[in-house]
Amino acid sequence: METSILRVQTLGDFAIRRGEAVFTAGRSRKLCLLLSALLWERRRAVSYGELLNLLWAGEEGGSLNALKAVLHRARTALEGLGAGRPLILSRPGGCQWDPEVPLLLDAEELPRLLASQRLEDRCAALALYRGDFLPALAGHPWAEERRERLRTLYLEGLSSLLPALETAERWQEIASLTDTACALAPCREDLCRRRMEALLRLGRRREAAAAYEALHTRLLSQSGVLPSQPLRDLHRRALETEDPRALSPATVLDALLEPPRPGAQICGFEDFRAICRSAARAAGRDGRPVHAALLTADGGSALARRSLDRAMDHLETVLLEGLRRGDAAARCGADRFVLLLPHADYDASRAVCARLVRAFTRRYPHAPVRLTFFVQPLSSQAWPDRTE
Repeated sequence: METSILRVQTLGDFAIRRGEAVFTAGRSRKLCLLLSALLWERRRAVSYGELLNLLWAGEEGGSLNALKAVLHRARTALEGLGAGRPLILSRPGGCQWDPEVPLLLDAEELPRLLASQRLEDRCAALALYRGDFLPALAGHPWAEERRERLRTLYLEGLSSLLPALETAERWQEIASLTDTACALAPCREDLCRRRMEALLRLGRRREAAAAYEALHTRLLSQSGVLPSQPLRDLHRRALETEDPRALSPATVLDALLEPPRPGAQICGFEDFRAICRSAARAAGRDGRPVHAALLTADGGSALARRSLDRAMDHLETVLLEGLRRGDAAARCGADRFVLLLPHADYDASRAVCARLVRAFTRRYPHAPVRLTFFVQPLSSQAWPDRTE
């Protein structure tokens, strides 16, 4: 009888593999939950009552017949693995995954390998983490409890392993591991820093810059703060050319030109600060008015984050269409944009903001936010040469 080992993936997806044969639950959430629970508890029989509570908690339609229908689907689908024996066994008042069938469950292998003293075992453990535990069951209490525990275990294991990989100069592995980690913990500066350093060592400057810019956007959007100075220094390194002599003067000048396009310049906050400092210095020389404005979208504490993000995207559209080509804007928090109005005095700047608020209200009358604005003049003293 063929007894090839079953390999069960629950991290990043749900799949059962035996040789070349693969089983997935498809889009069936209940089938995925049933099989995952039986695999997780395979050392004991699980009663029908426990399975009913698990699959239909708080829902209507749960019955023994409905449960048996799901079990029948599961048994039929698993036959495609060619194990040569039933994988789900009937037990008095319940059922059980056959405990005699050899299998490897990635969510069990992860803590076992992380506990090893061997560097290669710990690397193999982290490579198993291809995403959160059973993403198809996101929001289900049974999966959420295990998801948080496994994610914490993975991130702690990664943080303890990265220094050893850096000492061994295994930059490709660091880049690969931190790619997954940064997707799971997108606001962790320590992970972003290690990813950027590895990518710079590998000569992948564009990817390093992209990693910083993704973190920059998330921090500003979620917390209204900027990345730390060491990360900004790494970003500058990523933007440097390896050999400045390789660029001709014409290439450098062409790179400075912006493609023709109407509307304001929407940029990141770091670029916006540089633009403001330059405009304030120019104003100090020739006396031209330079004003900055804050536009805030107030939706109240009960407003869902998704609704706020959608409103801010709509506001960005209004800014692109409603500001002049010489103006600039940047998102500087979850609920606000900062604007630079270099050729408008105080009254004109307030008029511009009022016009933008009216345009937003007309275009998005059902938006769940109320826009307010604040205008202030800039001076060269307000933008010192160095960052405190």
